[in-house]
Amino acid sequence: MQFPNAQGTTPADTKISFIRDLPLDFMVFGTIAGTVLYVVWICLISTAASNGVNVTDGLDGLAGGASILAIGSFVVIGFWQFNQACSRLAPDNDNFARCYEVRDPLDLAIVATAITGGLIGFLWWNTNPAKIIMGDTGSLALGGALAALAIVSRTELLLVLIGGLFVIETGSVIVQRAYFKLTHGKRIFLMSPIHHHFELKGWAEVTIVVRFWIIGGLLVAAGVGTFYLEWLQS
Repeated sequence: MQFPNAQGTTPADTKISFIRDLPLDFMVFGTIAGTVLYVVWICLISTAASNGVNVTDGLDGLAGGASILAIGSFVVIGFWQFNQACSRLAPDNDNFARCYEVRDPLDLAIVATAITGGLIGFLWWNTNPAKIIMGDTGSLALGGALAALAIVSRTELLLVLIGGLFVIETGSVIVQRAYFKLTHGKRIFLMSPIHHHFELKGWAEVTIVVRFWIIGGLLVAAGVGTFYLEWLQS
């Protein structure tokens, strides 16, 4: 909301975003109420993303590999937004009508690249059997980075698809607890988060991790594909 560039574009905006800003602006409730609601919205995204990665960090390499895929997608998104940024295109350019009002998208791509590169090096030693682990400090930080990239690239709701594996993991915990309370002790899964359910079903840890990576990769591909499809149709 602060620190505009020469074109007046700020790092974040009070509008809810999907692939671009949607016509849903918190400021319709007034400056004070709108600002409070926006801060709550940002806190919700950050908390959800941080806890999503944290919940997923239960098997060697699972959260690290999934984070590489999710955060790596913002390398592609940031670079594409940079090439199609409103600040780079002339008004008479054929693509100006569908340009992106995002501040410093190339910087976002560089940050995402740095995090992804660090994670690749980390994953080398974090795969089963893990020599090092990220712990809560690492998983919460990765979730926060993922949320920040989504907020500043104006792709907040798209994060639900890009971080779909984290949504599934967190959702399994919520569903398990809700069902347990509603049925007074019954469970849907043998254990939650859902990766532990498959452990108790007898799946090998490496099998669970690789298959969850595949699911995460498909969801990331769907997210990036949706991002590009919106540009083609706009």
